[in-house]
This record gives sequence, C-alpha cells and structure tokens, in this order.
Amino acid sequence: MAKPTLASRRTLIVHAHPDDESLFTGHVIADRLQAGGEVYVLTLTRGERGKMKLEELKGLEGQLASMGAFRAGELRVAFDAFKQAGGKLQHSFAGTRKFLDSGMRINAMGKPTKKHRVDEMSLAAAGTAVIAEDIFNVIREFKPDAVITYNSKGGFGHPDHKMAHQATAMAIRQYRRARKGKGPQFWVIAEPGERFDVEIGGAKTAPIKKAALEAHASQVAISAETYSVVRGKEIRYDATERLRKANPSPLVLLRPLLTIFWATPLGVLLGLAGTLLHSIKTTDASAFPIGLVVALTMVFTLTLALRLMRNSRGALYLTSLVFIGTVFWLAQRQPGGEVLILGNQLGDTWAYGSIIICAVIMLFPRLHPGTWRRSAAGHR
Repeated sequence: MAKPTLASRRTLIVHAHPDDESLFTGHVIADRLQAGGEVYVLTLTRGERGKMKLEELKGLEGQLASMGAFRAGELRVAFDAFKQAGGKLQHSFAGTRKFLDSGMRINAMGKPTKKHRVDEMSLAAAGTAVIAEDIFNVIREFKPDAVITYNSKGGFGHPDHKMAHQATAMAIRQYRRARKGKGPQFWVIAEPGERFDVEIGGAKTAPIKKAALEAHASQVAISAETYSVVRGKEIRYDATERLRKANPSPLVLLRPLLTIFWATPLGVLLGLAGTLLHSIKTTDASAFPIGLVVALTMVFTLTLALRLMRNSRGALYLTSLVFIGTVFWLAQRQPGGEVLILGNQLGDTWAYGSIIICAVIMLFPRLHPGTWRRSAAGHR
C-alpha cells in the first residue's frame, strides 16, 4: 500500500485559538503556500482566556473582549508572515456565533480538562452540531482537497481542541454524505510518540514559521533558534510537523441524538407532573392553589438548572418545546372525555405561566451564577 502524502492544492486548517496555526501547522501552511497552493485557516475563538507571557500585558488577562482583540491582531501579523511564502492564504473566525475561548484546568491526574464552570458562549459549551455547521459552510464554499485539525484527544488535551476535532469530523461526515461519499481527505496532527504518515517542514519553511511565531509573542517565548510555550521545553524552528491521515468517526453524527434520548422524556414528564399538580388546593377555607405554585416552581427550577448546568441552550430548547407540546396536548379533551387543564383561571395560569417561564429563561441573554456566589459571600 502506497504511503499517504499531503499534496493538496486547497487546504483547510481548523484551529481553536490564535497562535495554534503557527505552533502546530506553521510548516504545513508555509509548505502548501510555497507549493503554490491555497490555504484557508478557520479559527474558532479569539483566545480570550489566554495567559500572557509578557508582564506588561498581564493586565489583559480576564478582560475577554480586550484579550480577544489583542490576539486577533497578533493573528493578522502572523498571516502577513505566512503570505511571504506565496500562494493564497485566507482566514476567518467561526461566524454562526462568536465562540469564546473556554480555558482549561489541570485535573488531579495532571491532565488538561474542561473547567468546572464554563461560560455558556464558550466553545466547549456549544453543541458540536452548531460548530460543525460553521465548518461545513467553509468546506462547501472553499472546496478543499484536505482538511487538517487536532487528533481526537485534542493534542495535549485542551477541551477546545477536542471540540474542534469532533466538529470538524462531523462536518466532513455531513459533507461526504451530501456529496454521496465524495469529500476532502481528513488529516490530524500527530503528537510525539504517535503514528504519523507525513513529516512536513525543515530549513526551507523554518524562517516563515519563526516570523509567524514572533507575531504571537504574548503567548510564545521566542529565542534565536528555538521557541517554547511551556517553560523549559524548547523546540527548534526547523523541527518537522507530523500529520496522520484519518477517517472521521461515524459516531460523531450520533452525538446530537444523545441529548434527544434524555431531554425528550424529561419534557414529557415535566408536563405530566405539572398538569397533575396544578389543580391541587389546600383544604382550608382559603383554598390556596398550592399545587399551581409547586408546578410553576418546578418548571422554573428545572429550566433554570438546564440553562446553568448544561451551559448550552440546546437541551433547554428541546426540553422546553417538548414540555410545551405536552401541556398543549393535555389541554385538549382526552379520548375518555376528561379535560386535564380546564379553561379557567387556574388552568390558564398553569398553561400560559409555564410557557412564559420557559421563554424567559431561554431568551434571557446571559446568566452569571459565579457573580451570585461572590455576592452571597460578601465580595464586591
């Protein structure tokens, strides 16, 4: 069997943050451009949660908009360096929604993983299908011969890198399905110690990679012959980059179905439970509608929990829509002739009040539970 080679004329490279394109595929970009090819780099976030290596820039940390703007500026300078190689270079950020850098934490095993709480607009909190749609649109318009991104482990394990791999694999699967099996080759970045098919880069592309990395001086430590991201781990500019040809897993197309399996029955159960409870009143003279209060509180608590704990509105949307459909169905006359939600004040309050609660929680722009916790602890 012939060994795979990367000889694409049109190459799409998907990365999570500014500087990744230079760190992991700087030689690849320069090589394809020097060969007269076209390269399209799609960056999914603006690196808003990066850590500055320069003391004079430390004040930007935590200022998401300012950090994102600064790193986007560095990225533009890096592309100017790549353009010296010739060819045609294009770039865009993911555009269906402005994804935020998720950041990461180191777990008890010393491995990078997702933070305990991530912003709901972060890349790691987004639905894989949402990100894949952006990538699919670029593939459809650019029509690449090859698509390159991180491996399934996300390289060193950053949650945004993992999401980039999953979404890219899903987009390629969808594109091939739409084109009856035809589509670009799928390549992943091979980490040290992993099997690889091609090595790219050397003395010819090293000056271009160095110039691109110098543009990211806020994130990369630069010296005359080497660079480093982690202190004490120096890498030569002419060190080759390794890629492995891969097949996108068919399981990525099943990921959205996992939400359906639990969110749909949850919406049905919420609608049934609330409907059965809403008509219960206290037995004293006041006849207080305690069941209605409990039912509406249950809707509010569950939908708010989905919004905060899932950090993505996909499950909330599905559960709420199924819940609303269930309430509407229960408001109709049933086969036995009974009506579970009467057209009186109690029934109307339950039906319309629960729908309004779902709508408000779904549409409310941003929720910051961390801010509430700080306030409760006495912090300003």
